[in-house]
Amino acid sequence: MIDPQVLLLFAGACLVLAMIPGPDNLFVSAQALSHGQGTGLAAASGILLGGVVWTLAATLGLTAILVTMPMVFAGIQIIGVGYLLFLAVGLWRGASNSRQNPAPVSHAFVRGLTTNLLNPKVGLYYLAFLPQFINNETGAVWSQMLVLGGIFNLIGAVVMYAIALMAGAAQSRMQNQNARIWLARTGALIMLAIAGKLLMELLA
Repeated sequence: MIDPQVLLLFAGACLVLAMIPGPDNLFVSAQALSHGQGTGLAAASGILLGGVVWTLAATLGLTAILVTMPMVFAGIQIIGVGYLLFLAVGLWRGASNSRQNPAPVSHAFVRGLTTNLLNPKVGLYYLAFLPQFINNETGAVWSQMLVLGGIFNLIGAVVMYAIALMAGAAQSRMQNQNARIWLARTGALIMLAIAGKLLMELLA
């Protein structure tokens, strides 16, 4: 069993990290600004599922194997950047008619899941961060990885849901159609910024 003090320290670290603006938080805010709270919450749920997948991958050692294949790792990153660019263009072009033809919420869930899984650095982060709080003497490593990963994902989800609610509330208060259009396009620009940041990291 993991020491309660270690869990408390870990939870505090997770909260701080979850509140730092990163690709996931920015993606959720972009979706909520463009299409409202429901879409933002769905995107956050998709990202949460992606986090669960990466937790399992890190626990089973699959992430460590992926790191040993730099070409595959880079290939997944390139696909991820391309997908984000595709979404950004779609958000921008669809901003003017998003109110008349809103995209199904399920699409936002799939987008959130896909963007998370196409960013292998997320898995690398799990692999580097979680083991720092694991003690071989307090139980099986795999069970500790699952517990810590679950806590990390739960705290991250709470923060993302809060972001979705706040950004979605701002979007719903916009009565002027032109303002709504530019709010949606702001979401597209956020997506573009995420893609640009990931591309710069890839080329560095």
